[in-house]
Amino acid sequence: MRPHLSPGARPRRGPATGFTLIELLVVIAIIAILIGLLLPAVQKVREAAARMQCSNNLKQLGIATHAYHDVNGAFPFEDGPMSLPANGLVPPSIFVQVLPFIEQGNLYQQMSAQPGGLNNFIGNQTLANTVAIKTFLCPSRRSAPGGLGKVDYAGTYNGGIDELDITNYQPSATGDRSILNTAGTSMTAVTNGAGTSNTLLLAHKILQPVNYSGAPSTLANPCGPGTSCKDLGWAVTLKGQTGYDHMRWCDTYAGGSNAHRGYFKDDNNVDENHLGGPHTSGSPVLWADGGVRMYSYGYVDSSGYSDDAVWQSFWSYNRSWQNTPP
Repeated sequence: MRPHLSPGARPRRGPATGFTLIELLVVIAIIAILIGLLLPAVQKVREAAARMQCSNNLKQLGIATHAYHDVNGAFPFEDGPMSLPANGLVPPSIFVQVLPFIEQGNLYQQMSAQPGGLNNFIGNQTLANTVAIKTFLCPSRRSAPGGLGKVDYAGTYNGGIDELDITNYQPSATGDRSILNTAGTSMTAVTNGAGTSNTLLLAHKILQPVNYSGAPSTLANPCGPGTSCKDLGWAVTLKGQTGYDHMRWCDTYAGGSNAHRGYFKDDNNVDENHLGGPHTSGSPVLWADGGVRMYSYGYVDSSGYSDDAVWQSFWSYNRSWQNTPP
């Protein structure tokens, strides 16, 4: 029988099964704590993956430079003028020269087909601005946007190898030479010199953050015959310009500041000429043997030399002294 209810009486309800406000707040607090604990670990995993990809980029560039050497009998080389000549022709950068060896043969052919071929300054820059080549970009720094033909890796000038921090330093009789800034450098020359495992080829560079995120109109001055240009991309070579993208000076001043030179530095917001990069505690570097090793900031070699002296010396393949690489 159904229970009899008196008029106006309501049936009894079962016990409440929902969350109280306090219980809900406790659950939210626990979730927030877990997220706070897990987030640093997730960030470390992401940075480790990005650092690995950055190292792989350098390895691919190492393979490309070796492939170029196999075809041409020497490493790629660049040495542009201080300003744009009236004819608008400037030698191509090392990054243009290795395009066929990083699956960018079509872009290379487009540049080759221009009036003036690979020496067409404006044409090369224009074409470079239309693509984003992931091999040139560090994933810790940015994604691969188009425009400005950016690259996150660089070599160094011969003129930057002045080892004023080395005790009793004696320059080479022929001048200290970096591989990518010396015409006709062969593997034999490097092997007979400092050795491929002791000579740097490319390293991670530093640029001001504005050079990674601004619009083209704010990042590059208009370029024309006889004018100065800055913040140039990977396709062109004008070594006298502020933002020259793929070669760095790496000398120091005797008794003075070296804040404007290309030594390695643990800071991503310093002068444009530095080498280093955004990775925590160190930076991957490419050696002439194709190997990539991590440089830890504050490195001291077996002779007691550190950072500036050690890493400047590693750019010279014909140096008359030896430092201990990491």
